[in-house]
Amino acid sequence: MKAKTIVIIGLIAVLLAGVFLPVLYGQAALEIRAASSTAVAGWQRMAAPDGRAMWVSPASALNSADIARVEPRQQADGSPTVVFVFTADGAGKMAALSVAQANKPIALLLDGQLVWAPTVRATIEKEAVLSGVTADVVQRVLAPSRVNST
Repeated sequence: MKAKTIVIIGLIAVLLAGVFLPVLYGQAALEIRAASSTAVAGWQRMAAPDGRAMWVSPASALNSADIARVEPRQQADGSPTVVFVFTADGAGKMAALSVAQANKPIALLLDGQLVWAPTVRATIEKEAVLSGVTADVVQRVLAPSRVNST
């Protein structure tokens, strides 16, 4: 009976650490998921930044561990952008996701909130550019606790 109690206590501690440690240390979840502009059973309905309704897959295709670094940049008009440079594994996952989502949206979630939902127009592999977002979103993506920034 003691072994079961220790295992249960250990499991509870691990679950609580996963929930509270990111909050305590300012880390937030960054995820890239498949999305749809039409309802998909089992997917969560969310509002895109432009107000469109999007349905977002419950499964994360990529997360912070799949991103080697992020680089802040500006477009010609001065608007902020961020370049995601994926790890080797992340590039493979991104390529698979972008092929599966060709001419469909993907969702970038920060802290569980949809902050970007572009339509995939080509296969994305090693790098992706996050544009058309606010400076606040750019700063949240560049947070040191999220991914390596340069």
